[in-house]
Amino acid sequence: METRIPDRARVPALCFTGVDIEDVISHENDPAVVSVGRKVHKVLIDQESSTGVMFWETFINLQLSPDHLRPYDGCLIGFTGDQIEIRGYVELRMAFANENATRTIAIRYIFVFISSAYNLLLGRASLNRLRVVALTTHMRMRLPSDEEGVITIKVYQKAGRKCYESSVKNQRKTYAIA
Repeated sequence: METRIPDRARVPALCFTGVDIEDVISHENDPAVVSVGRKVHKVLIDQESSTGVMFWETFINLQLSPDHLRPYDGCLIGFTGDQIEIRGYVELRMAFANENATRTIAIRYIFVFISSAYNLLLGRASLNRLRVVALTTHMRMRLPSDEEGVITIKVYQKAGRKCYESSVKNQRKTYAIA
């Protein structure tokens, strides 16, 4: 399927200024974590991932039925080369909003039967469809709204740090020296 490039005249400027960084806690590597909707509060904005991922706890918390899952063959290859079995995919309508505007699209998430500190991982394909500009130094992302405006979504910096620390803690291996 060919992707249509949007009419440039209809794409609003998605700029950032110094005002956007005034409330940011100094950091070098905080992950970009946002809230989407009422039940999904720890969405990792991952520009390096080629796909969106839904984790087990999120599937349960959203009270999705196994009937929502569609077949998907393949494995997810992690950063370290480890393979995770994909249990299927689910498509969800997601609303990205601020006080002034909304943007709603259907996003396909592959479903994996593992735990994560995050609820969802929003990958590059969806970010590109949304035409998101994410600036991690400013802890913000901007995207065009359905009404030709601009949506600014602030990153939950403290929640992102907690998720990251939890992820690192769960991945550490301990060895007993006899």
